[in-house]
Amino acid sequence: MTTKTARLARAALVALTAFAATAFASAANTPAPPLVVDLTDFRGGSIYAWLQAKGFHIEQDAKNPQKIALMADTRGLGLQTLRPALGLLTNTRLNPNAYSTVEIEWGVAQHPAGASYERRVNNEAIMVHVFFGAAKRSSGSLFAPNLPPFIGLFLCATDRVGFPYVGRHYQEAGRYICVDRAEPERALTTRFDLRQGFRTAFGADLRDAVSGFAVAVDTSSSKGPSQAFVKRITFLP
Repeated sequence: MTTKTARLARAALVALTAFAATAFASAANTPAPPLVVDLTDFRGGSIYAWLQAKGFHIEQDAKNPQKIALMADTRGLGLQTLRPALGLLTNTRLNPNAYSTVEIEWGVAQHPAGASYERRVNNEAIMVHVFFGAAKRSSGSLFAPNLPPFIGLFLCATDRVGFPYVGRHYQEAGRYICVDRAEPERALTTRFDLRQGFRTAFGADLRDAVSGFAVAVDTSSSKGPSQAFVKRITFLP
């Protein structure tokens, strides 16, 4: 197994924490109240303990402050890569009910040089993965476990906005969508329709509830550091 393949396999295993081994309700069930993940209330101490108290699992290079610096201020949670890195913060603290929309308040201070899904350098300063249900789809690799469907929402520098990119792995399970081109330091609010987005990404109606989400950064194949922030993530019925 190559180093790159091994990293992908480990990342896929980490992603398994983004949905529990629980059968989730159909998206047609009783709507859930909004879920608000506020990342502006850090008051000191361990940033890792603060994230864990919010239900996050700190995975891969996010645990290594020599590779990824995590910080928090009035803008929210900051993620800065200091070396080529892949870090994830996964969270399954959701009610097993239907959400139709996700709203993300975030921004990018520095895009990783050369990152572009259009040019197959599949890296980004920040991405929010949203997982649906528990039924797994093929990863397309012997070294990566199968996963439920997911959409990765990210802020890009040059890629096509709204286009569902397909990665090297998880071609059945995953799609990656740049939701906005982010100018440095500009705060953005993204409102993404999960039902329409799923239909656009996979050509089918969404029938499963949101079962988890993750905040991620990946500069493992691009050049130079990145820096981004996320203030708040809200799931709406």
